[in-house]
Amino acid sequence: MDLQKKLMPIPLICGILLAVMALSQSAYAGAECASLGGACDDGGWSGAAKLDEIGEPTTSQEPISAKWPAKSRELRWNMSASTDDAGNTASKKPAPESSSITRSDEAKALIAPLEDITDSDILLDVSENSSTHIPGSVVMPYMQFSVQAGILKTVPEITQILGDAGISSNDSVIIYGECLPCGGGPSVATYVYWIMKGLGHERVRVLDGTAEDWAASGKATTKEAQILPGKTYTPALTANYTATYEFVKNGQAQIVDARTVPEYGMGSILESISIPYASVLSGKKIKGEDQLNKVFMMLDRDKPVVVFTNTGMKASVVWFALKMMGYDARLYNYRDWMTNQDQRVDVAD
Repeated sequence: MDLQKKLMPIPLICGILLAVMALSQSAYAGAECASLGGACDDGGWSGAAKLDEIGEPTTSQEPISAKWPAKSRELRWNMSASTDDAGNTASKKPAPESSSITRSDEAKALIAPLEDITDSDILLDVSENSSTHIPGSVVMPYMQFSVQAGILKTVPEITQILGDAGISSNDSVIIYGECLPCGGGPSVATYVYWIMKGLGHERVRVLDGTAEDWAASGKATTKEAQILPGKTYTPALTANYTATYEFVKNGQAQIVDARTVPEYGMGSILESISIPYASVLSGKKIKGEDQLNKVFMMLDRDKPVVVFTNTGMKASVVWFALKMMGYDARLYNYRDWMTNQDQRVDVAD
């Protein structure tokens, strides 16, 4: 075969390099704009549109495939050809929060339908600044568990917080709440669920909805929080839900980057798969199992999965969805990865 026919056409190589450079520069510029309060104009440049251009031949090149960009994004990023940089569908309305989402019995062991709440359950509202609660809820903003984003308090401190709020390790707890600065959704609830599972709490679930859903079903809400007598919370620590740097590095697990596509494009853990956290949500709810099967189609169910975002909070939504689907999943944060990478560089120097 002629050597020229074996090689990728030079114009296509240049086009790919330019697209990658442009994507990186745009993401960097976006971070700069964010630090300035968003007072920047990108001139309409779209990283998503640029991704679609990659691989499209010029008239002088052999056609690759008219469906290549859409197919690549569908398989690689779980996005349609009309999805924008933030993971939103541009040409279609967002999927509605449908009450028709059905859950299997296995899923209901993790996610509790509104109608499953009983008087024996302790409702835990972990929203940052909620003013409307389901009656009988203990209010405990998720920030109480952290020193700063991505860094948890010590186990004795966390168990003291739970015990002082009237929660013991034997209680049945249903967690709900939203991260409004994050754009809504159950990430704070799934994050606190992950914390409590790490403490060895057995009878804990995430509510399949919010206080607003509760009100929409015709039930009363309240602005008052429940005050319970203090208890002793006795942990039974397990490491089955958290990944370490060594576990991630050894290559035995599938690594999922749950950040947005632009963040993934700026750099990620080697060989990680991009599954943005928004891809497991339908509105503010976690998708049904039939849809989640499609989202996770690239993953091997028989191999461990590690999910990460910068702090791990939004990654907890994907981690929770994977647990619902029966995967052996662990949570991680990118800051720990970068810290360990920096230390390796220092040692090498």
